[in-house]
Amino acid sequence: MGMTAADSNAIHRLRRVADNAIGRYAVLAVGGIACALLVLPAMPFLASDRGVPGPAVLDAVHPVKAGVALALAAGACTVVACAVGRVINAAVGMFVLGIGLAVVAGRSGTVLDAAFDADSLRPMAAETLAWAVAAAALSAIVFRASGPLLDFPARDRKGPFLREVVNSDALRSLLAGLAMAAVLWFCLTSFTKGQAIGCAFAGGVIAAFIGRRILGDSQPILLMAAPVLAVGAAQLWTSVTFKGPLDQALAARSLPGWSMAMPIDVVAGTFLGVPFGLGWSKPAGQDV
Repeated sequence: MGMTAADSNAIHRLRRVADNAIGRYAVLAVGGIACALLVLPAMPFLASDRGVPGPAVLDAVHPVKAGVALALAAGACTVVACAVGRVINAAVGMFVLGIGLAVVAGRSGTVLDAAFDADSLRPMAAETLAWAVAAAALSAIVFRASGPLLDFPARDRKGPFLREVVNSDALRSLLAGLAMAAVLWFCLTSFTKGQAIGCAFAGGVIAAFIGRRILGDSQPILLMAAPVLAVGAAQLWTSVTFKGPLDQALAARSLPGWSMAMPIDVVAGTFLGVPFGLGWSKPAGQDV
């Protein structure tokens, strides 16, 4: 993955901190708390016209300021995720980043708020697809800083990092993201925030199980963005084919589950679920 011998030795020295369970969970806890605190200053910028955090960035009173604030918060959490990833591994780093985004998701609005704000489905789909691009970029940054997962063979440890991110195996792993859309379709039946994030988490876990079997000689970098991309595409398809206002669709319960999850719900659940699934499905006797 383009790492020098000095970089590799430094990572191994740092990971000795997490050689025991206490050290590992301490690093995870500190990183998670740090990310949870770092996103809080962005929350006021997400307020909608009704004075509460909106369900999407586009619902904010000043969407550009909201987007910049959320980007800065995600960037700060990425720094923490890189530090955690160097001590433990990239998957745990991504999980820590997911904790920060889950705090934003938990404090933001639901699809009911989107209906009250007279939202339409297409802008929400566009925001989810934008998050898919951001998710791929954030994952690449964390993996670049943390090094490869030990139970996934790197395609070429001495080759350019970009080849590790984008290759035939990595692109094929994007198909695993369809599991997220399927889980949301079948399981997301209420308007509660907890179920939206929970279903997205479950979808991320299943996507990781499938992705591990699809991936060949490649690190699961794009896999961290695959569920977000799949749900964004499903939401876009619904926005094209669905007719009628959003509030009437909610009243008739005719909206598919993937369109009931807000963009931040999807990306938070992905960053929590995919690393969890990778760790849960790792081969016996190997560290992720």
